[in-house]
Amino acid sequence: MRIIPLRGAAVAWFKCPACRLKCRPTAVGPDGQCPRCGHTRMLKLSFGDRTAKSASDGDQG
Repeated sequence: MRIIPLRGAAVAWFKCPACRLKCRPTAVGPDGQCPRCGHTRMLKLSFGDRTAKSASDGDQG
């Protein structure tokens, strides 16, 4: 069994708005349909691309 990382710098997932299935891009067919229900529009989720901004002491106030 292969373990797929859930977090990292370039982890991308697709989510189906109809059945809420979350899957990797390799599970989505070439036509882009959901593998579970066949919905035609999958939403792209990405984790780890967030950049944290920290305010310096001079900016607060």
